[in-house]
Parts: sequence; structure tokens; C-alpha cells
Amino acid sequence: MTRHRLAKPLRFVLPEGVRATMVIQAMEERPMECCGLLAGHFHPWGWEAETAFPLVNELKSATRFRSEPGSLIAALRLISHRGLEVVAIYHSHPETPAFPSTTDLTWRWAEGVADLIISLARTPPDVRAWQLSERHFEEIHLLGMVPALA
Repeated sequence: MTRHRLAKPLRFVLPEGVRATMVIQAMEERPMECCGLLAGHFHPWGWEAETAFPLVNELKSATRFRSEPGSLIAALRLISHRGLEVVAIYHSHPETPAFPSTTDLTWRWAEGVADLIISLARTPPDVRAWQLSERHFEEIHLLGMVPALA
């Protein structure tokens, strides 16, 4: 897995089909948090997701998640085999807004990888993307299709 450090990520492209996969998983696993990886590509303007890899939340908790190692290893192998990179980790907040918690900041995936949160606290579910550090977070603009670049 390659980690990229973007000076100032501008956007995250999240195709509707990938978004739908995440939301469906979150709704099916409610009241527990769901989790997964998004694979795709890094660009100078930000990230582009191509596919979602749902993972098993071994904690089976409504407020925390930890990827079960077997599902994580299988996903990472498939991502590598397809020539993709992990561009984001995602999880759900079954009862709270799509806003990073203190736990989310502490347990973030890695530098340069986006964190997406799916909130089921409202209808329709809210999906937001974040760049997290240990004490800070910044929202990333989500786009539903590949932007036209000059």
C-alpha cells in the first residue's frame, strides 16, 4: 500500500454506485457501526474512489469499529491485485452526525488517506469526507463524478 501526502487535497470523487454500496452496508449493519475501505487512485487534485470493500467490524459496536483482520487482509490483497490503492477508510455513525469523533481522530487509518463517515441520523443518510490528524480535521469536498480538468 502506497501512502501519498497531498499538500492540500481539493476533492474526493465518490461515484454514486460506490456511495450506494457504503450506505446500504451501513443500513444493513445498523445499529452497529459498519466499516470498509475505498480503493482507487490519487491525483494532484485529490482522490478518486473506484470501488468499496466492506469489512467486518469485529467489535460489533454502535460507537466503535475495528476491522476484523481476515476481511482486511482479503480486501488489501484484492486492491493490490487490481492495481489500485487504498484512498479512504469509511465507517458509519448509526445515531450521530457524519462528524469526526475523538475516537475517529485517535484511530485514523493513515496520513494521506481520507476518512468518510456515513451518518444514519437523518434521511437520506449523510456522507462526508475528512482529512484527519491526531487533533485536527478538515472536510474534503465530495464530488459524484470525475471533474473536468484543464
